[in-house]
Amino acid sequence: MVINSTMAILGIASSNPVELEYATDRLVAEHEELRSRLKMIEAGAKEVILVDDPVRGVELVQDLRKQTSLFVKVLERHSEWEEHDLFPFLSGYFHRESVPSILPSFWVLEKDHELGMSFIESFQEMSKVVRPTAGQKQLAEAAGHLVQACLILNDHLTMEEQLVFPLAEKVLTDLESFFS
Repeated sequence: MVINSTMAILGIASSNPVELEYATDRLVAEHEELRSRLKMIEAGAKEVILVDDPVRGVELVQDLRKQTSLFVKVLERHSEWEEHDLFPFLSGYFHRESVPSILPSFWVLEKDHELGMSFIESFQEMSKVVRPTAGQKQLAEAAGHLVQACLILNDHLTMEEQLVFPLAEKVLTDLESFFS
């Protein structure tokens, strides 16, 4: 499914409202997967913070590096779909109304995403230099960045849903009114 910002104002919704419902279903499914991954990463990071054995701590950090790299790939694929298809469609649809723009809301979501990613990048950089001789403080600091990233990105997903779902519902309601 492709929601394209170059379509007419009503875009895909005018020809097939099922496509918009598909988009919201996709959003839910991808958010569930992302939340599941975040939950595992956060649990691993908290384990690093609590572990007493530095060798075990380094092993956990290395595993978290792999999990985090995979998470970033999944998140970026999801974000690309949103930024190229879903958000431009919603923004274009609501731009036609004489109400305050929803663009600042999308901007806040983008900044939130960037902040979460900066904590992941900090973890990735710090974890590159972690060795078995590293102290618990160094391990905990690296893991702390990852915990913070998980908190921010979980909130980001929730805020995204709180923005997108009412907008999608409004589009569907408008279409129902238009075609009835």
